[in-house]
Amino acid sequence: MDDETLNRLAVEALLEEAKLGAQRAEIMGPSGWIKPKETVNKRFLHSTLRNAVISNKHRSLKQEKVKVQSHKADVKKS
Repeated sequence: MDDETLNRLAVEALLEEAKLGAQRAEIMGPSGWIKPKETVNKRFLHSTLRNAVISNKHRSLKQEKVKVQSHKADVKKS
């Protein structure tokens, strides 16, 4: 590629980026010009998933306990 082609492609990329920034700014205000983060907060994600799994285990154990107790009550009534 020659210099003219590279310059043209660079200008096109900058214009496209500016258009996207303007669109984000219309929706989100001035902070829309800031590019969105490409990375994920891994510590937050890990703790959120861990807590969700613990909560689901706790909930399922509680439901099983209720089922066993209701089954025992039914057996005693019979």
